[in-house]
Amino acid sequence: MEILKFENSSRPVRKKSSSSKAILGLAGIAAVALLGSTLAANISLNSGTGVEFGQGVALTTACDSEITSTPSAAFVNAAGGGGFNFSTVAFTGVSYACLDKVFTLKAYGDTSATPLTIATVSADAYSQATFVFTTASSASPGISTADRSPVNGTYTLGFEGTQATSGAVYKLTLESQ
Repeated sequence: MEILKFENSSRPVRKKSSSSKAILGLAGIAAVALLGSTLAANISLNSGTGVEFGQGVALTTACDSEITSTPSAAFVNAAGGGGFNFSTVAFTGVSYACLDKVFTLKAYGDTSATPLTIATVSADAYSQATFVFTTASSASPGISTADRSPVNGTYTLGFEGTQATSGAVYKLTLESQ
């Protein structure tokens, strides 16, 4: 008597299904595509200003949320070369709510958290420009003002003495008090 007889077994051998592998594969591809499009999305701050996530800092002052700053460089000729210096910053779109408010402008390099020296007059180095948005000239030493027009919402700062090189200035901050 044979207890175990394997030759004529009536139970069929079960084969592994390839459809479950296909479903898992498609789910993995969909997850990678969804994650990739989310990470590559263009995340925008302050719609319409062009500042994007990871590319800059958007600041809002207490008196106005849409002040535009435009830095300018000037070529300074020197023996053996010369170079471009950070010479002025023009502010536009400043509202009447900012009239007689004190502002502080600072310039920073690419990686440093310490403000750059933006002007050196005689032996005095200035790492910030403090000014009042008004029609009268009211600015900290080492700073000159021009084009002060609350009616047009414009204000221009100039830096006296030896100025920072334009290549050193990576970002600007404007604080209101």
